[in-house]
Amino acid sequence: MWKENQLAENKLIILYLLKKINIPLSNNEICQFALERNIMDYFSTQQCLAELTDCDFIEEYTENGSTRYITTPEGNRTLIFFQNRISEWLKNSANEYVINNNKRIRNEYETSANYFPEINGDYLVKCSVCGIDGSKIMEVDVTVATKNQAQIICKNWKKNVTSIAGDIFTRLVTENS
Repeated sequence: MWKENQLAENKLIILYLLKKINIPLSNNEICQFALERNIMDYFSTQQCLAELTDCDFIEEYTENGSTRYITTPEGNRTLIFFQNRISEWLKNSANEYVINNNKRIRNEYETSANYFPEINGDYLVKCSVCGIDGSKIMEVDVTVATKNQAQIICKNWKKNVTSIAGDIFTRLVTENS
């Protein structure tokens, strides 16, 4: 009986975390939350994610090679109904995690930069900024000659995305005389 209650509470805390942060979380982020706070081990976390997905309480999708999860309407209804079964300690842990990591996770989710080798030896660099719903706001594709250049562009994009995207947008909407 205790193990079943623990499994149910573990599933509920994942739903609670996803609802609180309100953006799709990667498998790594969910595992980090669970492991750092000794809530679940890796295998229990994966079991909970699989069972929540099978019950359509969360939706799983892959983006840029990362598996992400978000609550479904059914998951939200279930959380509302059973939220009182989550211990205050677990809720506080999730709330603290959201407060401490929300900005970093949002920035990582909304900004991506990847490079791919081309057949001719060049590298295609794809940099983008996405909205909270996953829609692309801006995408820049550049072909460069070396892997090192591609890596520098990715690093600079992630580090300076606000100013770079702002500069591009300003230049595009400014009339030249």
